Amino acid sequence: MIEVRGINKFFGKHQALHDVDFRVEPGEIVALMGANGAGKSTLFDILATVDPFFSGEAIVAGFDVRRQVADVRARLGYVPGRFSLYGDLTVQENLEFFARAYGSSPDAIRDIAPELWESLAPFTDLRAGNMSGGMKQKLTICCALVHHPAVLLLDEPTLGVDPQSRHDVWDALFKLGKKGVSILISTHYIDEAAWADKILLLHEGRKLIWGSPSSVMASYENVTLEGPVRRSGARTLEDIFIHVLSTQNRVSP
Repeated sequence: MIEVRGINKFFGKHQALHDVDFRVEPGEIVALMGANGAGKSTLFDILATVDPFFSGEAIVAGFDVRRQVADVRARLGYVPGRFSLYGDLTVQENLEFFARAYGSSPDAIRDIAPELWESLAPFTDLRAGNMSGGMKQKLTICCALVHHPAVLLLDEPTLGVDPQSRHDVWDALFKLGKKGVSILISTHYIDEAAWADKILLLHEGRKLIWGSPSSVMASYENVTLEGPVRRSGARTLEDIFIHVLSTQNRVSP
């Protein structure tokens, strides 16, 4: 479970997050969306206990991210937006390193995310730095999962990866959700947002959209949309996002 209550974050005079609140239930997948600078990475840093300098409250797996850092980290799997493994170590060595760091066994990944590991297993002796982008992301996720986390944070894990790897990642996420893992994943892909249980759209640190894909579509059913609505007249999530962001940009100072 993730619970965020009234988070505000400043960098000097710049406010990066404005009174953000939301909740990710056990087994739920929430897609975090927004343009670069919307506050997504800042929010991840707070939830991952990297940045304690904010107002409001953030609870991860039942623990406060500022007062119970060790408890949060023991129950959290975090995949940052940049490649964070050891490029000079092999696939197997990276997995063993992270398993030891958490007091777990590298063999645990075979039960936690078998689909991801099966695609990596033939390359266990390959150095991580020599892998393709999709394979690197799969390995990063495996290393984040090896200690059976209750909460998983993924910062754009499918950006620039091949379609098969993207499918493999989401297939694993769906199965982790069924096991009760709470998942917050940032993405720029509209189709991925539609696959999630809920969508959180941030713009300049403010929450603009929150809800299931179907509820978001229904809430704009009778709204005249601005922006390049499909010529067929069929509304999409992309049309709604463009409308909301265009309206917001117009009223912003």
